[in-house]
Amino acid sequence: MEIIKKTEGLTSADLYALTKGNDVRKMTDAKGEILDILKYVLYTDEDVKGNPMTVLAVETVDGAKYATNSKTFVRNFSDILAIFGAGNEEPPTRFVVGCGVSKSNREYLTCDIAK
Repeated sequence: MEIIKKTEGLTSADLYALTKGNDVRKMTDAKGEILDILKYVLYTDEDVKGNPMTVLAVETVDGAKYATNSKTFVRNFSDILAIFGAGNEEPPTRFVVGCGVSKSNREYLTCDIAK
């Protein structure tokens, strides 16, 4: 596992809880919800076949933990952080977990800033 980016000040216990904890749920469980994110970690890991994948794990202010390897969601979240970072602004902490449907009729997750 390799950490790509994370909330500043995360402890080893935080990282373990977000990446290996038994209470981490699938991001699809939060579809349609607004998440007030307190902590996050973006990392690479291997899938069951040994292929590398990028995973985003978050913890909300109420302690719920979610993770996803959805390329669209991870890209949206990373883009938001990069855009706010480039402007030297604090990134948002409220995000909407949305979904879309691909041309092949498959559902995918999206991430947007909550208003």
